[in-house]
Amino acid sequence: MARLENVKWEAFCQNYSKSGNATEAYKNAGYKVKTDAAANNNASRLLRNARVQARLKELGETKERKAIADATEQQEFFAAVLRGEIEE
Repeated sequence: MARLENVKWEAFCQNYSKSGNATEAYKNAGYKVKTDAAANNNASRLLRNARVQARLKELGETKERKAIADATEQQEFFAAVLRGEIEE
């Protein structure tokens, strides 16, 4: 899935995937809110949106892939350790 066509939804997803805080993500996405309770309510509504859920899932999978070293990265690391290029 590509970026969401709704710019604020995409910003919400990006912020939420980084912080995990829906209320703050909602406010940082550019929505104008009068109270935190209103932001919380609207953020909760966004989290139930199917397209937002799909985008958050995609962002989570991307984050997980970046956190795990692939086989090539592991081989390069161990080769550098064996050569003494990395001490720890």
